[in-house]
Amino acid sequence: MMILEGRKLNIEFNVIGSDPQAPASRIADKFYHNKDYKEFVDNCDIITPEFEHVDRRILEYAEKQGKLYPNTKSLDLKLERHREKIYLSDIGIPVADFYVAEDAASALTFSEKFEESIIKTSKGGYDGKGQFHKKKGDNPELPGDQFYVVEKFIPFDFEASIIVARTKDGRIFFNQPSYNYNQDGILLYNYAPCDDYGMREKASVLVEKLDYVGVMGIEFFIKDGKSIVNEFAPRVHNSGHHTLSGSTISQFEQHIRCVLDLPMHVPGLLAHSGIINILGREINDSLAVRILSIPGTLLYNYGKKPLPRRKVGHVNVTASSNEELLRRLLEVKRIIYPEEV
Repeated sequence: MMILEGRKLNIEFNVIGSDPQAPASRIADKFYHNKDYKEFVDNCDIITPEFEHVDRRILEYAEKQGKLYPNTKSLDLKLERHREKIYLSDIGIPVADFYVAEDAASALTFSEKFEESIIKTSKGGYDGKGQFHKKKGDNPELPGDQFYVVEKFIPFDFEASIIVARTKDGRIFFNQPSYNYNQDGILLYNYAPCDDYGMREKASVLVEKLDYVGVMGIEFFIKDGKSIVNEFAPRVHNSGHHTLSGSTISQFEQHIRCVLDLPMHVPGLLAHSGIINILGREINDSLAVRILSIPGTLLYNYGKKPLPRRKVGHVNVTASSNEELLRRLLEVKRIIYPEEV
């Protein structure tokens, strides 16, 4: 999606990875295998990751050449959950009470300090993977000895996100926050606008402390009118896809402008907007036609093979009010997931 948004600016995109048939690889100007990372970096003006779990050699070499945005510090914090939690806490951003455990037995011991907890593997957790909901006295089987983060369970009122962008000269821009609805730890749908609940202030602190350049997505728990950071993503984020059709500038173009030092402006909300993810479903012609029959819809098919819980596409939805938007989102949900009706 960053490539598609960048085409209108006549930007060339090289992609590096392990799969030349991955969605971005197929539409890039040139594909490089990971082993050719030096040639890749040398042939690019700017390097920016679309996911934090990438070959470390690429990041280190790109940063050494002064081409990497955002910086490795922002990315490294996401490689292990406990480092992210400790950093957020150290800079004064509120997070759930937590302990860091060095093995499974310690994680279970720490969890008994809370009536209800979430145990998360420090590495590899994404879209709900590696997470275990535990009540005091329970004894779930954890996947072996490794670092864990043990968090106090927060019975939040709802989850929300904000997309923040920071330029090279330190200017900060915000998109309208969104309400998020998750299912089994993965975003199913979201919609904007949402009230702030202090999210902008916390986002500003984080991107300033990190000297961040580019777009960042930050997820919050909202409880009793206050926001608590769940996690951040040092990149464009699924909860910001609504900007593709609902804002004056998408999160993808914002990121491109930030890292290339192009002019930026305050994003404006053009319409009440949201998305619903298509998880593990084949997007055939019949499904596409039924989705597009709903007013205000745009379909993004990533061209991925459907696998359980895999994001293979999403639908952008716009409307004149949040009430109408939610009605349309739920109507699209019934089309994509009829067995849940």
